[in-house]
Amino acid sequence: MRSKAYREIIEKVDRSKVYSLTEALPLVLSFARAKFTESVDIHLKMNLKGTKGPQSVRGSLILSKPLVKGKTVLVLTEDESKLQQAQAAGADRVGGKEIIDEIKQAGGINYDVVLATTDFMRFLAPVAKILGPKGLMPSPKNGTVTDDIERVVREFKAGKSEFRMDKTGVIHQAIGNITFTPEELEKNIREFVAEVQKNQPEKIKGEFVKTMYISLTQSPSLKVKL
Repeated sequence: MRSKAYREIIEKVDRSKVYSLTEALPLVLSFARAKFTESVDIHLKMNLKGTKGPQSVRGSLILSKPLVKGKTVLVLTEDESKLQQAQAAGADRVGGKEIIDEIKQAGGINYDVVLATTDFMRFLAPVAKILGPKGLMPSPKNGTVTDDIERVVREFKAGKSEFRMDKTGVIHQAIGNITFTPEELEKNIREFVAEVQKNQPEKIKGEFVKTMYISLTQSPSLKVKL
């Protein structure tokens, strides 16, 4: 059964209405009731399903106001110059095939982001089924396979965010938290949706983003439009 506080919040929501961002953001921020700093989340229902092949949607971007800075970054390469560049850029750990062995033995690895150089990708096959489900498998689509290691490490340390569509055709993404202003949140949302739109497959007919909702970590969602 829902708590009294939650039921009071529900009463503020017009389920038949599609809110503008200007209306929705102050309202959703007023829903804050948790004892922790709740995130503001966006949920995009895409006009496709599946997470593999040409219809997969995933990518990365640096928002105007990043939600998290200082992510832990692991860089995998056998190129000595790239190792030095990664260390200079602030990578938390750098290494090569010895780390692959560690991942196999431990069944995972505790980093927020795993980057790999192009020539190192051939060594990752044995751990793809370990890293993949955790969202850590390097991929060209989200910019985690690169030979421009120094730049990409700096971007992720500065708060670059990754996103990907799930099997039901929905992208869930934290776009800020309740300490952000409505203006900061709106700018982040518009930047995020624009980046997602860049991934639209050529054969998709109609609207690529079918519906969009925003919510807090523990709140009802509001249907919104840009």
